[in-house]
Amino acid sequence: MAISNEEQQRYWFLFGLINFLLGFAVQSSIIFIPLLGAQLGASDFQVGLVGTVYGAAFLLSSLISGWKSDSLGRLLFVRWGLLLSSLAFALQLLAQNVILLMVFRSMVGLALGIATAAIIAYAFESGIDMGKFSSYGSLGWIFSALAAALVKNIDTLFLFSFLSSLIAFFFSLAFRKAPEPELPEQPNPWQVARRNHRVYLAVFLRHLGATAVWIIMPLYLVELGLDEFWIGIMWGINFTVQAVVMRCLERFPEHKTFAIGQLMSILVFILFAYARGRFSLVAAQALLGVAWSCLYVGALLIIMRSGEARGTASGIFQSTLNLCNAIGPFLGGVIAQGWGYRGVMFFAAALGVAGMLAAAPKSQAPVSSNSK
Repeated sequence: MAISNEEQQRYWFLFGLINFLLGFAVQSSIIFIPLLGAQLGASDFQVGLVGTVYGAAFLLSSLISGWKSDSLGRLLFVRWGLLLSSLAFALQLLAQNVILLMVFRSMVGLALGIATAAIIAYAFESGIDMGKFSSYGSLGWIFSALAAALVKNIDTLFLFSFLSSLIAFFFSLAFRKAPEPELPEQPNPWQVARRNHRVYLAVFLRHLGATAVWIIMPLYLVELGLDEFWIGIMWGINFTVQAVVMRCLERFPEHKTFAIGQLMSILVFILFAYARGRFSLVAAQALLGVAWSCLYVGALLIIMRSGEARGTASGIFQSTLNLCNAIGPFLGGVIAQGWGYRGVMFFAAALGVAGMLAAAPKSQAPVSSNSK
């Protein structure tokens, strides 16, 4: 159910601003979590566990919240999720050991899961261009990477996350009219999942490898001689490319866009394994930005255009990503402990190949990009 053109224009700024603030809040907290874990005495394996508890909590919360938002409405979950996220981000300032860090990161995951699936469904049903909407999240990631490069203080970044999420909550109060729930009965999540099971599986396999890489990436970059400033710059390059590319993708067929994202992801992980100097790392980060933009926006459009129960579909999509966030860091820590950081890169590339094979029949289907 789309709102009027006048309301769409009036809400566009708020949608973009809220997604920007949420992206800034999430990434500001994530970017140095592996380094914080190491400072608190965590091994590579324990650093992986920190990411695992966060992803598991996010998974369960987004699945349940997205499902319930189809019958209870979106704004209830958007607003409460943003408010609780701000409180959870603030609690991270109290993490004085690895156990507390795991507890507080799980609370962040729970709170974010309440908001994310609902806001994606709400934006789509309001007629917002999903590529442009997603790009504002990447723009928030850019500023978080710049903040990380300039501030270099983890507690300050946690404070930024708290303030950004709180401001996003206050802006969400300006949404006075929301699309009513379209479904008279609670949708069946299993039936919704079957609708695009090949896409979910392909996203899961690719992103599983990616999350295994991201948990050890700061440590890998330090091993290659980069400091916190250059780590932040590397993240900023990736996010800048995403913010630009995502804005252009909705005009293209979503299945082709999704397939391009899968292929490029494989190439990027191989490039990371052999990267040594700053130039090669910059190139890899730029290609990564294109790869993720194509994969994320392509998959999101396939899922949201395939039928009703979009809150449930969005929740399953977010849960797929967060299942990877739960398992991937654990695998990344284990593989890094036994085979080194390059072993994690090759593992991610192999999973990317498996994901592309899983989605190939669906990606080649002659489905219209405007199908509902």
